[in-house]
Amino acid sequence: MFTINSNFKSIAEVLVYLKNNNITNINERAIFIQDFIDKENLGDGNAHELYLENGSSTLMNVINEHSGMKKECILWCVNHYLSLNRNINVIEKTCKALYQFGTGCGTSAPSCGMSSLHKEIEKRVAKLVGKEEAVLFPTGFTANLGSISFLPSHLDLIIFDRDCHSSILNGIRLSKAKSIPFKHNNVADLEKKLQRYEKSFENIFVVLESAYSMSGDLSPLIEITDLKKSYSFYLYVDEAHSFGIYGEKGQGYCYEQGVSDKVDFIMSTLSKATSSVGGFLASEHKYCSLLRWSDAYTFQACLTPADAAVILACLDEIEDNPEIIKELHSKNKYMRDLLVSKKFNLGQSQSPIIPIMIEDHNKLRIVVKELFQEGVYSTPIVYPAVKINEGRIRLILNYAHTKEQIDYTVEALERICKKHHII
Repeated sequence: MFTINSNFKSIAEVLVYLKNNNITNINERAIFIQDFIDKENLGDGNAHELYLENGSSTLMNVINEHSGMKKECILWCVNHYLSLNRNINVIEKTCKALYQFGTGCGTSAPSCGMSSLHKEIEKRVAKLVGKEEAVLFPTGFTANLGSISFLPSHLDLIIFDRDCHSSILNGIRLSKAKSIPFKHNNVADLEKKLQRYEKSFENIFVVLESAYSMSGDLSPLIEITDLKKSYSFYLYVDEAHSFGIYGEKGQGYCYEQGVSDKVDFIMSTLSKATSSVGGFLASEHKYCSLLRWSDAYTFQACLTPADAAVILACLDEIEDNPEIIKELHSKNKYMRDLLVSKKFNLGQSQSPIIPIMIEDHNKLRIVVKELFQEGVYSTPIVYPAVKINEGRIRLILNYAHTKEQIDYTVEALERICKKHHII
């Protein structure tokens, strides 16, 4: 039987080895991955085989699937920015909707899978982000995948930020358009490519995120939209990590920067600030009508009525209690200032996604493991989610995180990183 001789220290090293050695056989690839997981499980188990006992919260029991060991931890890996997944009003409204609308939808939107709940979401999110209409998808991933693969034609060009999410990259791969990346958040590089290619394609689509999920960076939206004065292109902005938590009522970062009217397509997931599942694309009526003929919309069952009810209830809470947004950003500043005072490298991050940059994969996994032993849980972010030399721990701040939890986490992180000569 085929076996591995190399002593890999992280899953990133395994994936890089497979890529660099052009190992394409499915059995060999599977054996490499399984061998690494089995060796990890001889110890305490790896972070990818942990799960939550009772769903997500800021403090929850984490269970090791291999050993069955249970440990109470402060969680830093969940995108429920406003902590509305545990809000009693949201839960009560969802229970009521479940009795009224039943469980699943049973079919796709064109086959009459939608209910009045789904249509209300489309109207509310479109109004929030300042667009004529919105198209609702069952997940944020398929909102990007379906939209980006369908809207451009074979005569078009997609210019995308190199740090864009996997759902965007997969949509680009499935599209018939040509595509090229521009340097992350680099307006000059984007302009150079617009200038070079503007007369070579029927349409140009520029695709980026307002807040980047792996780095916490915010996009220079004002500078990018200003390029429309000199160049003709459609601008597509993914607001997955900014919708609900920027703008006084959660309208998003495009709204906060005053550029919503200059953005042609605004997309967001509904699994983060609104604590459910689903995604939407908001734009002009004619583009939404076009998008409803995409495969991802036509051949995929609608999100459940209960999931839709959660979204609406969360939108109610954000509208009725806008102070929770301010409190989230206040805690974000508090935690960032504390980490910076301890000399941690946070990259260029600004949003409630706070990366702790640790390039050495072996040290990264040791820090994650020792943090877990201290009751602090977050997952290591490694290749292929980021570049090979850009490993990090990602701390995702939620509204319900207390200052005591922040202080405890930073103290444990400082102690462990000093021990391993990271800071």
